[in-house]
Amino acid sequence: MLSLILPSFQVAAYVGECLESALNQTLSDIEIICVDACSEDGTLEILRDYEGRAKVGEWPGKRIELILSEKRSYGYQVNIALQKATQKYVAILETDDFVALNMYEQLVRKAEELQLDYIRGEYDFFTTAEDGSRLYRHVHHYAPVNELLTSTRSERIMTYDQNLWKGIYRREFLLENQICLNETEGAAFQDIGFNMQVFSFAKRAYYVEESFYRYRRDRNESSIHSLNCFRFYVQELQFLHKLDPGREKFYWPGIYERFACALCGEYNKAVNQFQIPLDSHYLAPYLPVLFQDFQEAMDAGVWPAPTTPAGQVRAIVKIIDEGKMKTKSRY
Repeated sequence: MLSLILPSFQVAAYVGECLESALNQTLSDIEIICVDACSEDGTLEILRDYEGRAKVGEWPGKRIELILSEKRSYGYQVNIALQKATQKYVAILETDDFVALNMYEQLVRKAEELQLDYIRGEYDFFTTAEDGSRLYRHVHHYAPVNELLTSTRSERIMTYDQNLWKGIYRREFLLENQICLNETEGAAFQDIGFNMQVFSFAKRAYYVEESFYRYRRDRNESSIHSLNCFRFYVQELQFLHKLDPGREKFYWPGIYERFACALCGEYNKAVNQFQIPLDSHYLAPYLPVLFQDFQEAMDAGVWPAPTTPAGQVRAIVKIIDEGKMKTKSRY
């Protein structure tokens, strides 16, 4: 019933726990597709060991296919696996995380009952102390729970529901709408483009209150700790424009709402909290692109949406004006 996609690179310390949670799922029939970007820290050897053990039936009903990726790109690795997937539903499990053992059985059961395009649960993020103990914090949905949604073209959902890995997706739904991930280098923010496509096209969606996914927050290499956020946001926005150059397929008011929220938060963090100058290599190549894109969207009446808070519009206008004044650039 499920093709479970595990993209990996240099996660030897974590991938065993991840695989154990996948292989011991209560859902009886799972195709696990591991796509490794030629790790050199022992990850690949661990994956091969589990692949061999699965082949001899150590986990009945669970099978592993290991694929090597010549490109170190989370989006590219997931796209490869999506092309290889054969089951009715697909899910992505990041290999430094793990999941509750009943996650996929519960989500598949509800997806079958309601014939859903996608379904998502809640999650806990965790940090690990020096003594090995873990501190968990529960994260609730921003979407309506326990009700069938016949449209997810919602500024609220598109802005705040940010995690592709906490749910499952009907494979034919992804194929019919040609939904894929951006294949930029590394593993940073490629879920944004995927989510915007999913929310633009879904006709039957559902959110459950149960928390299934366990998200690791204490890896220094994680993209959430990066100062290159503006570059990642520009890459995802340009990716969406490439897929829908005429703004005809996707729900662009919701897309701009998502990026407006990100732009306000990241701008304040970079400029005010960390005092990164606007002419730094973190900001100079990317802020003008975002400013120009938002200006065009506002001029065309694409954004703000009717539900956009007036304060957020004022904040975006202020950021654009401040950027022009500080850099004396023409956008």
